[in-house]
Amino acid sequence: MASRPPDIEPRQIELVALARCHRLCLPDTASSRAGLAVLEALYAGLFRDAAARVIWEPGPEGAPEHGAFAAGTVRYRETELHTRRCLPKAAFARLALRAATMPRHVLARRRWEPLIPREGIGYVLTLGVASAIVPTARTRRGSELLAELEAWFVSQGCSASFVDTELANQRAHAFYLRAGYLELSRDHGQVLLRKALLAR
Repeated sequence: MASRPPDIEPRQIELVALARCHRLCLPDTASSRAGLAVLEALYAGLFRDAAARVIWEPGPEGAPEHGAFAAGTVRYRETELHTRRCLPKAAFARLALRAATMPRHVLARRRWEPLIPREGIGYVLTLGVASAIVPTARTRRGSELLAELEAWFVSQGCSASFVDTELANQRAHAFYLRAGYLELSRDHGQVLLRKALLAR
């Protein structure tokens, strides 16, 4: 499946594979450290958010977690609130606990708040391809997933795309720079990047 409109209920088996793929590709995020149940609940919320788009392509039969995924939103703050509200209390507590042990992103977000427009922009929430971790996995390139997400942003009337990543994640940082993103701010070991989008 290339992508799923937000009004279609995801099957539980897809959420499990997607969560496993996320944890495989991004093991050091707070959501991955909080556990598979938290990731499944987060993606279930994103699938139901009309302001968000999830791209999910499972791997082959027998290894669906060896896939590729990306997610973005055109209402960043609203999507954050929506996904938090979708989390069961226990899952929210686990995620909050993990986030508390990794405060740099929260501190950076406070500094970035004035730099992120309220509307007219897309925000890349996450992106990962199993082939970057598992050489035998066959997935689309990350640049293709990003281009699909950016095209959706444009179709929703956005003129720019934002993303943040850790400076220590040199692979992700270099990936977004190659894709045309420019740094806006470096704070607390995190970097915020922006790319102007042109209507096609």
